[in-house]
Amino acid sequence: MADESHNIARQPWLEISDGDAPLLLIAPHGGRAGRAAHATLNPKVNDLETAAITRELARRLDAAALVNAGMDRNELDCNRLSQVLAHAPWILELIAERVGRIIARHGHATVLLIHGWNIIEPRIDFGLGLRQVNGKLLPPAGAHVSASDSFINGPVRELSERLRETGIIPSFGMRYPGGDRQNLLQAFTARHETNALPALRALAAMASRGEIDALQLEMSVTLRLPGALRARNIDALSKIFSRGANGKSAGATAIPIIRESPPRIARKPGAAKASSGTPIRAGIEFFDPALRIGGMVSFDFGPGAAGGRIMVMFGGRCVAMFTAEGRAHLSGEKIALGPLSLGMDAREGGLEFRGPAVVVNDGTAYMSVERALAAGRLDDSMEVSAALELCAGSSRFADLFARLEQAATGAADAAAGDGIAQNLPATAAFGRLHGMIALDGRRQTLDAVARVGVSFSGLGPHRFDSRRMVWACFRERESHTALEARVVTLDGVAPHQTARLVVDGQVSECDLARFDLDVPSPKNPPERIAAHFTIREQEFDALVGRPETFMTLSRPGPGGVRIWTSLGFAVYRFGTLEGAGMFEHSRLASLPEPSSNRR
Repeated sequence: MADESHNIARQPWLEISDGDAPLLLIAPHGGRAGRAAHATLNPKVNDLETAAITRELARRLDAAALVNAGMDRNELDCNRLSQVLAHAPWILELIAERVGRIIARHGHATVLLIHGWNIIEPRIDFGLGLRQVNGKLLPPAGAHVSASDSFINGPVRELSERLRETGIIPSFGMRYPGGDRQNLLQAFTARHETNALPALRALAAMASRGEIDALQLEMSVTLRLPGALRARNIDALSKIFSRGANGKSAGATAIPIIRESPPRIARKPGAAKASSGTPIRAGIEFFDPALRIGGMVSFDFGPGAAGGRIMVMFGGRCVAMFTAEGRAHLSGEKIALGPLSLGMDAREGGLEFRGPAVVVNDGTAYMSVERALAAGRLDDSMEVSAALELCAGSSRFADLFARLEQAATGAADAAAGDGIAQNLPATAAFGRLHGMIALDGRRQTLDAVARVGVSFSGLGPHRFDSRRMVWACFRERESHTALEARVVTLDGVAPHQTARLVVDGQVSECDLARFDLDVPSPKNPPERIAAHFTIREQEFDALVGRPETFMTLSRPGPGGVRIWTSLGFAVYRFGTLEGAGMFEHSRLASLPEPSSNRR
């Protein structure tokens, strides 16, 4: 360790503190995006607020801490052993020295790795090199378990129960089990006992002697942004680990733990494809032009399903968002995930949500997820409770639920899943969503037009260069008229165009004589929205729209590309009809975001 102080002195981004407790806290991703992030189209998001949370825990627990407070994980990922070994092995030497010092003093060391998970549902995922399956904890293939049974069924089990009592959902390896060979958590197991770096071998030896228990804590956004949930999270962690971290919970039924990792199975090319696939994303979009409030709710089904979400746009550019991980549940004709549900029978149903949301005042900040979250604040009690009334002729839309059920139960492989997506009803159902919305501290009566079906803005499995789309719905007493238009281009070939006119559920295919939807800058809404339709050479009045809300997303697309999506809600005129709906303009992002937007 002769050159340790020299290396550390040159790294102002690393904060080091000492303490008397048998604890070491590590925040590997507490930095912020820098030049490395801005130089790539698909940067990783730093774990915002984990540096501050780790400092607070270290103070309360009198624990030693190593806090990355400034290094962009896109430049050096302190949680990836391969990168640390190649570029900063002194970090592992520092960790081994601190852990060894704790063991010499106390006989045992507990290591907590503080991470961030960019879902919004109040949840902590426990990383122990284990996943919970059918009530048992099992290691993924190749993973080593990072803690003793008494630690898992003691402090971790107690923490799980305390978090649940405070409205925070605990899970074991739901998304991040920490079992990958390069994950820093695995440095606190016997896995690397033959590594060439003495520090890594020393940590493995301590682990094999049972002297280390290590736990990775993946905290969702609502547990990291300032607010009541963050305070409850820190309180729970402080109370559990201030008493020391050994011993089984008295009277608690132990969770069965299987330590033997299953062998890795080499997959055939076809099998690998079946495990990935593209999910089907279905839900509802709605807009109330009087309130200028619109929302998108969607759930994923089938291969690659990522959960569910609600995003509400208001005040021109403000965005409130909730996301949840896990599998959406289908019961009859109701889809539900956590506090979010959408129910529908042949003609009617409802949308229900009550929970926390992250509010960002300027939705174009979502060109960088990290920037958006950094600018966000919490709305602890966003709520939507509204009835859905579909227009006449929509009864066949119930077929969507049967097909979602097929995808959700894994009845088909990825290829068949794509087929399901292609064979879903070509037209969405339209109608009215009315009830109540509570947003940003204000409760209002909602009366919106609505579209229900396969998600309007889902990217899907197919690569494209650009995509322009609109939907609009017009209500006249008991009658509904709706329009959808879509133009997709790929590799400079002639655009693929589709357009449909829906009158009380009856669909007519249209031709697009002209479609104007251009967004010159991702920072501004479209200057013009207009579509000209013909049916059997009969020309209709133009559909003309005016944007009312607007945001821009930066999303990973098929094949590793980056897509910029400008979308929002608009009021529309179609002849004498007045209505509302959505617009989207997506295109390939070939360059990083402009330098004027960099931090």
